Amino acid sequence: MSFINLAIGIFKLWRFMDARQKQFQQRRGVSPEEGKALELVLETCSACRKGNISCQEEILPDTLHLVSRLAAIYHPDEKKPLEKARIGNVLATFLETNRRILEMLELPGLERLTQFRLREVVPGVASNKNNADPSWVPAFFRLRVMRALRVQWLLLVGEAAIQVYGEHRSDEIPEPEILLDEMDQLQEEKERSLPDKVHDIVEASRKNILFSVKPLPWAEVKLLYISLAKNIAQVWHPESSAPLYEARVYDLLNTLADYLEWAGQLSQKPVLNKMLGLRVSHLTGAREVAIPFTDNKLFDWVQKYQVGRAAKWSRTIFKTLQKKQPAILFRDVVIGVVKEGGKRWLILYLHDKIADETNKLYKVLPPE
Repeated sequence: MSFINLAIGIFKLWRFMDARQKQFQQRRGVSPEEGKALELVLETCSACRKGNISCQEEILPDTLHLVSRLAAIYHPDEKKPLEKARIGNVLATFLETNRRILEMLELPGLERLTQFRLREVVPGVASNKNNADPSWVPAFFRLRVMRALRVQWLLLVGEAAIQVYGEHRSDEIPEPEILLDEMDQLQEEKERSLPDKVHDIVEASRKNILFSVKPLPWAEVKLLYISLAKNIAQVWHPESSAPLYEARVYDLLNTLADYLEWAGQLSQKPVLNKMLGLRVSHLTGAREVAIPFTDNKLFDWVQKYQVGRAAKWSRTIFKTLQKKQPAILFRDVVIGVVKEGGKRWLILYLHDKIADETNKLYKVLPPE
């Protein structure tokens, strides 16, 4: 591709970005909260375009920071505004975001324009002699492309967050016993064929989840996911000092689109019908429940009677506890099991999908 074609490709990408941002600017908030949210997203995009937000900065923390600020606008009195998101709404926005990304991927020349690795735009990530394959796209243009993509991502995230947190309707929480029955029908992903080295990494990581008899905080889960992805990437790029940055940008965008589509389609599972109306805060861990969970008593019982390791955190665990401790409060225990069980199932479900998509992402980029 010539320098002129390269410039034309970047021009089309920025024009696409401008069009999306103008559509966003033309929106009128239907409430004071939405007006503030729209303004915050546009300010963040403007800072990114001006270079005040470096495209080399970590995207995930930056994304979570933006979503957290938007959630706080709609739920200013909540200690954890992020958790006020309704599960069904989150899954619906995943599908919409997937559609938007696929629309962007169809831009003429974008695939050729984004055939460079992440390490080529991240300072301090050295190229090893076995992977020193600098992109044909000059550094200046690579940074322009990444900045344009970053702005697109901020717009997508902002739009999704406004849709999720701007929804206000009363909570209709099903009886915990009903949720318990529903959880018994949840199935894990079918085991996929993975190379032996990758399979061993995935199984070792899964055991950290399955064998934990204490509540798993999301901060710990995030680190587990990052470690999983890094270890899989290392299999395919053993000589790299930063294997996660060996992915090409275009492949990463496709993987993100596939993942969002898969996650969004969870809403179509019949067994999740009763859970879609719940907020994330309804499934954030048993330690928020009062008696009888003081000092993690539920998890002490689970450990004492050796349940929950291979069994589901659902009716199996509850019936075992009820048999051993007939005096326990039925409703409170069910609520605790549903909370930790729902979270544990979701953690494992996401874990296996991350493993599969990460393997596919780096497998197509063998060490050179």
